[in-house]
Amino acid sequence: MLHTETVAGSTLELLKKLEAENAMSDFNLAGETSLALYLGHRISVDLDLFTPKPFDAKKMETFLRDKYGFRSDFMEKNTLKGTIDGVKIDCITHSYDYLEKPYTESGIRLYSMEDIIAMKLSAIADNGSRLKDFIDIAFLSTRFPFGSMLRLYERKFPGANVIRPFKAITYFDDIDFEEDIVMLNCRFDWKLIERRLVDMTKTQNKVFESFPLPLKKQSLRSVVKKGIHKRGLKR
Repeated sequence: MLHTETVAGSTLELLKKLEAENAMSDFNLAGETSLALYLGHRISVDLDLFTPKPFDAKKMETFLRDKYGFRSDFMEKNTLKGTIDGVKIDCITHSYDYLEKPYTESGIRLYSMEDIIAMKLSAIADNGSRLKDFIDIAFLSTRFPFGSMLRLYERKFPGANVIRPFKAITYFDDIDFEEDIVMLNCRFDWKLIERRLVDMTKTQNKVFESFPLPLKKQSLRSVVKKGIHKRGLKR
C-alpha cells in the first residue's frame, strides 16, 4: 500500500492525470517521491517522471504547456524540466533496463523499489551532496540488506564500479546540511542516520527491523531547521 499521506493531494491528482495521458504512457514516477510513497518516511513535493525510451522534449513541452500550463525551466534532448501550478516536474530518459516491472497502484505508476535503490546509490556515488539521498538509503535498510542493494546497482549499471557507492554512503563531507527535510512521524537526527549508514556497511547481509529514526507516538511532522542538525556531524 502506498503512503499517499507523504504527498499533497493536489500533487497526487496531477501525477495521476499526467500518467493517464497517452503522451506519457511510457513514463513512471521515480526519485524521492516514489520512495516516500513506498516507505512513508518523509514528505516529498517533486515529480520525477522517467522513461527508458527517448522522447521529443519540444513536443512534450508543447503538450504540457497547452493542456496543463507547464512552464519550462530547462530543455535538451530527452530532458524537460519545469513546473505545473508550482509543482516541479522533471521528464527524463533513463536509458537503462528495468530491474523489475514498474509497480501500479490506484492510478500511479512507479519504478520498482529495486530500480530506485540502484538509482539512489548511483546518485550518491556521482554527487554525494543531497541529504535526502542518504536519508532514503538509510530507511531502505528495513527492506533490503546493503549487500543486496549493491548487487542491484551492479545489475542496473553493468560495468559500474560497486566500490564507489560502497564508499560514498559513508562519506559525508560533501552533504548539503542546509537542505530542509520534512520527516513524517519521526524527528530528524543526523547522528542516527549516520550510525545506520555505517552499520549497513559493516553488516551487509542484515535487514534492520526498525527505521533509523524512532517513530513518534503521535503523527506529528518534524521539520529540520537549517543548521541545527550539524551538531554531532562526524568529520
